[in-house]
Amino acid sequence: MVALLIGVGFAFMGGGDNPSGSDTSSKSEVRKHQSAKNLRRLPSSAKTKQERRKSAKSIKVEPREKPKMLFLEDEEEKELTDLARKVLASLQAALDAEDFEQIKQIFEMARSAPKGSLGKYTEGMPVALRKKMVDALGWFGAQALPEMVEYLGDDNSDVSQMALDQFVMALSDVSLGDRARAKIVVMASSVLKDPDALGQIFIEISNMRNSEAANTIYSICDSGTPEAKAMMPETIEFITGEEGITTVEGLEEWLRKNPDGEDDEALYGPIKTD
Repeated sequence: MVALLIGVGFAFMGGGDNPSGSDTSSKSEVRKHQSAKNLRRLPSSAKTKQERRKSAKSIKVEPREKPKMLFLEDEEEKELTDLARKVLASLQAALDAEDFEQIKQIFEMARSAPKGSLGKYTEGMPVALRKKMVDALGWFGAQALPEMVEYLGDDNSDVSQMALDQFVMALSDVSLGDRARAKIVVMASSVLKDPDALGQIFIEISNMRNSEAANTIYSICDSGTPEAKAMMPETIEFITGEEGITTVEGLEEWLRKNPDGEDDEALYGPIKTD
């Protein structure tokens, strides 16, 4: 493990604090208090979805400052081993180089580290290190969504909440195509059990064209957690905008009456087969 990290060519680096812009904080705070039960039922016609997506595309997103991997609280510092600090230094170097592929390699090496090699008081990966990994992933935004999924179900509530805030922000990126967005929502639904967290993520189904929104719901009904599956009737009502449509059969009928609009491909991009 040590040899692998050193082979990457990273050295220890100093760090500062991990500021976050007020705009980012406010978005996270709003999303934190959303739940499926509080979702406003929005009209889901193609025209309304197009207007919502176009409005989102016009929003200027301020660039985020890179997180500092080696800035730790005293108590967090105590639980890390020398190897864990090498991991953090490697993460910082990869962040500075904006090398996401290197980030993924470091994560894989950390996962395969021998028990007890990263934390002084735990056999697994210490909480402080998991938090920094979430920070690093969050900076890369939408492209890091698949890697963030595993942290959504973290045993530590601080880690899972951090991951959820980063995840929801990245998932709302309007550059994501329908198929990519759908895959990520389905992945999250197979991990998450908290209704509030699921509600925040299921909102994004409304940003898909009608056919892909329906396909996403079908997939969640098949592979989601019991808690995610239980929310599908309400989600179907939310997506269709019609009370009383709460079943897959009702959704299929609704889709036949509300096919994708002719402008959907231009707005959302073509759906490519894998």
